[in-house]
Amino acid sequence: MDTLKELWPTIFGVLVLLIIWFVIRKILASISDKINNSEVYKEDTLRVLEEIRDELKELNSKNSAN
Repeated sequence: MDTLKELWPTIFGVLVLLIIWFVIRKILASISDKINNSEVYKEDTLRVLEEIRDELKELNSKNSAN
């Protein structure tokens, strides 16, 4: 029983470090996901703008032919 009392601060310290490690890991994973999502959003927006540009070019060429 005495050895358990002596080891309690060490066990508690390790548990606290593990909890802190998991929290930091979750925060970094969340930041990484947000960065990746913003890149996907940027690519999708660029693709839509290119489609709009192409459609406007087609409409412009049709109107100038008339």
